[in-house]
Amino acid sequence: MRVKVISRSTDDFTRERSQDLQKVFRNYDPALRSQEKAVEYTRALNAAKLEKIFARPFIGAMDGHIDAVSCMAKNSNYVKAMFSGSMDGDIRLWDIAARKTVCQFPGHQGAVRGLATSTDGDLLVSCGVDCTVRLWKDPMRKMMDSNDAIGDASQPSAVYTWKHAFWGVDHQWDRNVFATVGAQVDIWDHNRSEPINTFEWGKDTVLSVRFNPGEPDVLLTSSSDRSLTLFDLRMSSPARKLIMKTRCNSLCWNPREPMNFTAANEDTNCYSFDARKLNEAKVVHKGHVSAVMDVDYNPTGREFVTGSYDRTVRIFNYNGDHSREIYHTKRMQRFVSIIYF
Repeated sequence: MRVKVISRSTDDFTRERSQDLQKVFRNYDPALRSQEKAVEYTRALNAAKLEKIFARPFIGAMDGHIDAVSCMAKNSNYVKAMFSGSMDGDIRLWDIAARKTVCQFPGHQGAVRGLATSTDGDLLVSCGVDCTVRLWKDPMRKMMDSNDAIGDASQPSAVYTWKHAFWGVDHQWDRNVFATVGAQVDIWDHNRSEPINTFEWGKDTVLSVRFNPGEPDVLLTSSSDRSLTLFDLRMSSPARKLIMKTRCNSLCWNPREPMNFTAANEDTNCYSFDARKLNEAKVVHKGHVSAVMDVDYNPTGREFVTGSYDRTVRIFNYNGDHSREIYHTKRMQRFVSIIYF
């Protein structure tokens, strides 16, 4: 945020003695324009504001959830559709072009905390605070063949019940494996009823997890103890751990440069790191005035979008320290999840 202030020296206006006359600044020559710079600056600022107003970036809103939306997921094979989960356990499949609900899943008994799709686009994984992970057959192909709404989906194809609540989930890029986080990091197989592997480093809650798109066995997590932890499924213990000054709410790998990732932090900034060199951030992305809640890259890896508690959406270049675009409307509330198609 940039703030322009007017600074004046008191020496120019203070009289040395009480008998001295007050200084009066007056321009007697009409040819001189003392406020020319200020006037031109105001005109340029107004022109930029009008350009933003007439740009009309807000396309539309999709209504249907009864409670607040807690998470979202996209399917790279079907650009026109997306999933969303709410605090009341409802999961919906949306047609973005028509802005309507195509399919509604029975969902969870509590808040949905994580959604992820498989690489082939045929499976949806959901997790929630009811200590269950559910696998759903993705009706994308049926939706693409028909323009009509499918209605309520059938029961989940698999339900896994575990010991603790889940806070996030992500699917591996090339195998039938997915990871859930909560009290610990659990690695699941589609054909197993219990985790095939478990990682734990510390006793704090793990908030988010992301698999690396270039190295499928590598995953990254963020925890409530302000740590970022790298795991390798080929190893029996975590690989590396980085302690930040404040907590990271979300993570996202760069799809075109899979060694780099960006973390959305509570201190209003986003930090881009190289996973091979975690001792310092490559770029610090500034602009938000409140905690950054979520971050997501576009498919080209050249830009990413952030959603913040300050009710704004910002678009950053992958190597830019300040946002190139900012979006906000009167209807917008505090952001919890965001995706970039």
